[in-house]
Amino acid sequence: MSAPVPEFASVAVAIPVRRLFTYLVPEPWAGRLDVGARVRVPFGPRSVEATVVAAGVPAPGPEIEVKPIDAVLAGPRRLGPDLVELARFVADYYLCSWGEALECALPPDPGPGAGVRAVEAAPGADLARLAPQARARRALLGALVTRGAPVPVAELTPAERGHARALVAAGLARRVVLPPGADGPAPRTPGVRAEPEPALPPTPGQAAVLGRLLPACEAGGYHPFLLFGATGSGKTEVYLAAARRTLEAGRSVLYLVPEIGLTPLLLARIRRRFPGQAVVLHSGLARRERFDAWDAARRGERRLVVGTRSAVFAPVPDLGLVVVDEEQDHSYKQSETPRYNGRDVAVVRAERAGAVIVLGSATPSMESFRHARAGRYELLRLGGRVEERPLPEVRIVDMRREFRAQRRVAPLSEALAAELRACLDRGDQALVLRNRRGWAAAVHCARCGGRVECPACSVTLTWHRAERRMRCHTCDFETRRPESCPHCGGEDLHDLGEGTERIEDVLRETLPGARIVRMDRDTVRRRGEHARVLQRFERGDIDVLVGTQMIAKGHDFPRVTLVGVLSADQSLGLADFRAAERAFQLLTQVAGRAGRGERAGGVVVQAFDAEHPVLHLAARQDYEAFYDREIVYRRALRYPPVAALVQIVIHDPDPVRTRTWAETMAETLRDLDREGRLLLSGPGPAPVERVRGHWRQRILVRSAGRRRLVDTVDRALAAVEDRVPRRALVVDVDPLSLR
Repeated sequence: MSAPVPEFASVAVAIPVRRLFTYLVPEPWAGRLDVGARVRVPFGPRSVEATVVAAGVPAPGPEIEVKPIDAVLAGPRRLGPDLVELARFVADYYLCSWGEALECALPPDPGPGAGVRAVEAAPGADLARLAPQARARRALLGALVTRGAPVPVAELTPAERGHARALVAAGLARRVVLPPGADGPAPRTPGVRAEPEPALPPTPGQAAVLGRLLPACEAGGYHPFLLFGATGSGKTEVYLAAARRTLEAGRSVLYLVPEIGLTPLLLARIRRRFPGQAVVLHSGLARRERFDAWDAARRGERRLVVGTRSAVFAPVPDLGLVVVDEEQDHSYKQSETPRYNGRDVAVVRAERAGAVIVLGSATPSMESFRHARAGRYELLRLGGRVEERPLPEVRIVDMRREFRAQRRVAPLSEALAAELRACLDRGDQALVLRNRRGWAAAVHCARCGGRVECPACSVTLTWHRAERRMRCHTCDFETRRPESCPHCGGEDLHDLGEGTERIEDVLRETLPGARIVRMDRDTVRRRGEHARVLQRFERGDIDVLVGTQMIAKGHDFPRVTLVGVLSADQSLGLADFRAAERAFQLLTQVAGRAGRGERAGGVVVQAFDAEHPVLHLAARQDYEAFYDREIVYRRALRYPPVAALVQIVIHDPDPVRTRTWAETMAETLRDLDREGRLLLSGPGPAPVERVRGHWRQRILVRSAGRRRLVDTVDRALAAVEDRVPRRALVVDVDPLSLR
C-alpha cells in the first residue's frame, strides 16, 4: 500500500512580516482543513496561533524543512472565506501583513469553558418592593418576570446593567451563567415591547430619497449611495427604512457609527424598531460580551449588527445593506497597524458581497463627495430639517473686540454668557464645545517665555488642576506641576489656553445653580460612563453639557436650543492640509445639535480670526461652497482627493540613525520612480519631532495613480528590508492626520 501524499497549507501569522508560511497538514486533517480555520503552529522557539489562508498548496522545495501543524483549534472562532479575502485586501492596500489584518476580523477568545453571563428574575420577585419612582428598575424587573428566562448581559444597555446590579443586590434578580454558544430563539431586550415600533411617516424629502434607495435594497446587487443631508434632516429614518426593507428581503444589515458613545442611544432606538434582531459590536464590550455578539451575528441569530470601525468585519451572512453614518468622521481610521479606514473597507465589502451601501453625512468627506460628483456614487440629497424646522441662527463673535472691551482674555464672551442665561431661563438646554481637555493647555514662564514640556515628546504638558497633575496627551507621561520654571528657575508661571476643565469652572461662576456636567476623555473613563451622561442629558437632568468633540455629532436632543463654540479657529492654522475640512465639519456638526425640537436654535461661535471664510461657510452650513473653495487648494498642491497620499514616518531613539534610515527610504523611492510619477516631500522632521523618546522623520509620497503609489511603496519597503528595520517604519496609506 503506497504512502499517502503529504498535504501542505499556507497560514498567516500576526507579525509585521508580509509573507505566508507553509506547514504540513497532519494526516487526520488531510483534505478537511478549510480556509479560515484556526491552527497552532511551531514558529521559531514558540507555538503560535495562525489562520489557514490556503489549503492543498504545492510542496516547498526539498531544501526547506517543513514542520507539521501542532493542532487544529476547535470552536466557532474562525472566519469565512469572504472575510479572509477582505483581510487580504486590507493587507495589500494598507501594506501590513495578512496575519495582522486577520487579527482585526477575529473575535476575542472567550476563554476556556466560559459561559454566557445573564440575569433573571429571582423566584417570587415582587415589583411592590420597589419604590414607585424607581421607574427604570421597575420596567427592567417587569420585563424579566414577563419573559421568565435569563437575559444575556450583552443584551442590556449600560444603564440597564446598572439597574440589574441593583436588583441583584436587593434580592429581586439573580445572576446565572448559560452554556457557551447555547442555541435558541433570539432573546428580547428588557424594556422593549415585543411588537416592532412603527416607522415614522416619511417627509417629502425622505420619500424622494427612499424612492431611489428602497428599490435598490429589494433588487440586491452592489449600489453605492452618498446620502447628503443637513443636520436634523432625518437621515437616521432613511437608514432604518432601508434596513427594514433589507431584513424583509431576508438579507442582513451592517450599520456602522464612528464612536462608541453614539451606539447606546442609537441601539435603543433600533431595538424599539427591530426587537430581537439587533446586536452591538465594539471594543468597549467585555471580552465575553463581544464574542457572544460576534457569534450571534455569525449564526444569523442577529441580522442587524450595529458597531464601530471594527464591526466592518462582522461575520453577517448574506449581507444586503451597509450603512456608514457620519462617513466623514476620522474615528473610522485606525491609528495603529493595520491603519485601515473602516468606511473604505465597508465600500469594498459591500461591493464584494453584492450589497447596497449608504454613506451618510451633513458634511461629507472630500473623497466621498468627489466620488459622487464623478458618478462613482449616486448622490441622494436630503433637503431641510424634519417638519421644516429652521437651521439654527449662527452668530460669530470677534474675540479681539471682546478683549478690547473687557481688557482681558475671557473664555466666555458677554454675548455667549447672555445667551446661556436666556436659554436656561426658558428651561432649555445648552451645549458648549471646547475641543481641548484639561485646565490649561500649557504652563508658561513670564521670565524666559519657556513652557513645561514632556521629557519624551516635543509637546507641552497640559495642566489638569482637579487631579493636580500635568499630563502629556501624546504619551500619557504625567508629573506634578513645578514650583519654578525648569528652564530658568523663574517662579512666575502662568496658565495659557483654557481647556474643558477650566470652561466648566467658568460656567459654574457664570451660571450659579445650573446643572453643569463636563464630558471628555478625563470624565468618561469608566466603562459605560459616556452613555450614562448622555442618558442624563436626554432626561433633562443636565442643563449645560460642556465637552470636546465627543458632544458634537450624532446626538439628537430636542431641548437643546443653544450651542456655544469656543476658540473655533484654533485648528485652522495647523500645518495639515485637512485643517480647514476638519474645522468646517466640526463646526457644522456641533451647530446642528441646536434647534432640533419645537423651538428654534441658536449658535454662538467665538473666534479671534472672526473673518475666516471657513467659519462663515460653516455658519451657513454651505458645504458645496466650502468644497468648491477647498478643492482648488487641494488640486494646486496635489493633495487628496485629487491625488493619493502615503505618509511614511521613520523613528528611533537615535536622531542620527533616524535621519540615515529616512534618507535611505527616500533614495529607494526615487530610484524606483524612474518615470517621475511620484511627488516626494522629505525626509524632514515630523511636525511632532519626538514622541515617546523616539525622534521622527517624515516622508510624504503623492501620486495621481493610487495603485501605482501603493505598489511602489510596497517595493521600496521590500528593498530596504535589510537596511531599515521594519519596527522603525510607520506606513500610513490615505492618512487623515499629518503629525
